[in-house]
Amino acid sequence: MKFKRLVRIAVTLGVAAMLGAPPAEARNPHCAGGIQYVVQGMRDKEKGNTEDYQRQMGKAIQQLEQCASEDPADYEAIGYLGWAYSEVDSAGPAGIAFQKAFEGAQKKGDKKKAETIENNQKSYWAIAFNAGIGKIQEAQKVYPDFCKTPENDGDKTARAEAEKFYAAATTSLTRANLIRPNDPTTLRNLGSTYAFQCQYQTAEAWFRRGLEVAPNDTTLQQSIKAVRANHANQLVEEKKYDEALAFYADLAKQEPSNADHWLSIADVHFRRAQAMEGDARKAEFKVAGEAYAKASDLRPTDPDLPFNAGLAKQNAGDWAGAEIYWTRAVGLRPTDADALSALAAVMAEQKKCDGAVSAAHRAVGLKPREKGLHRQLGAIYTKCGNNAKATEELMLYLAMLNGKPVADPAARAKAAAGGSGAGKTFAAEGAPEEIIPWEADGQKYESWFYWDKKRAFTFSGGSLVTRSDWTATASAAATPKK
Repeated sequence: MKFKRLVRIAVTLGVAAMLGAPPAEARNPHCAGGIQYVVQGMRDKEKGNTEDYQRQMGKAIQQLEQCASEDPADYEAIGYLGWAYSEVDSAGPAGIAFQKAFEGAQKKGDKKKAETIENNQKSYWAIAFNAGIGKIQEAQKVYPDFCKTPENDGDKTARAEAEKFYAAATTSLTRANLIRPNDPTTLRNLGSTYAFQCQYQTAEAWFRRGLEVAPNDTTLQQSIKAVRANHANQLVEEKKYDEALAFYADLAKQEPSNADHWLSIADVHFRRAQAMEGDARKAEFKVAGEAYAKASDLRPTDPDLPFNAGLAKQNAGDWAGAEIYWTRAVGLRPTDADALSALAAVMAEQKKCDGAVSAAHRAVGLKPREKGLHRQLGAIYTKCGNNAKATEELMLYLAMLNGKPVADPAARAKAAAGGSGAGKTFAAEGAPEEIIPWEADGQKYESWFYWDKKRAFTFSGGSLVTRSDWTATASAAATPKK
């Protein structure tokens, strides 16, 4: 699971215009003076008088800090203090001042002042927030998949550049969070910044902080699930299987009907089994098979899940269990020759000759050019006691294994003697798509393949030795049992 890029929130609030507001009568002089310094400083900023602007803001902060100490009930002045702090990039103190001023104005019942203070706070928050989002977008343009290992020097340079953009994004979003503490949107994007860099545990911590503020935020809830799953995937890639399984087990406990969690558990066990031997290997494949089966039961229309369940159970030596899920896989994807071949194998292990022959025959019909399928069908016929049919398929396997096709099969077929088996076949069937001469035990053979017709003939000295046909369904009656 991957994160989708979060939509940029374009807040266009202007800084609340309180310029020129006359100080209240009998106001603390530090409060009145600080407000006037802010007003004058903003005017200097508009005129481009940077030096005067900076000096005015410094004086404003000095005066308004004294004001807040001497007259903490002057919430309007404290709101100006938040404004001044924001102008000098002192985000933490700005957020504290804005919040104190807003809450104080609300308690006094002065809705207009409360709204003005809040708008100022949101304006400075929006500047920092949008700067952060912009840096995230720049990072993703430079190196879209940050988790991907660089393949060359160009990738390394791009990734390093992206890392700088992400660092800048974190700085801006942290500033936004200080100006407007515990805003769920800010916390969510801070978490996403770390998630995009594959720092999933740090991302989860930020998402959880967001949920503390907004417990019903479904985006945050889904984000936590995603980073936990991604962290577990990361552990799997690092072969920290026990830690990964603990994560997935916790996810499955929370959402037992989510097939993805069981699929992830199965994948880890399957990987682990591949590195094992003997009984331990079989036991691990068995657990993987059970988890794949659980996922398949929860998502019954997905053909890949029963395929994986069948494969794991087959590797565990659970032929009956494997048969159930291979049958399901074939039912969902009837043209899957690999699934049919596997179904044939597990049925043969159980001496279910009719079903094994039928499944292998269907697989050959789907992919007649795959020599391994002919070998399998021949082996099943041998196991089931039908030596004649076994010879048909095994000779074709040997032809494809040891022979080399002739350049012009039509000319080769036309050259066959008219009364020979080869000549009669040419007269009846026409030119084959492929002719393969080959030898075995000192004897020369020639196999003619009619791939489109799903038939093949093998000759020796022009005489017909065997004929194979994959168009007709193999029947139980054609398979002698012992």
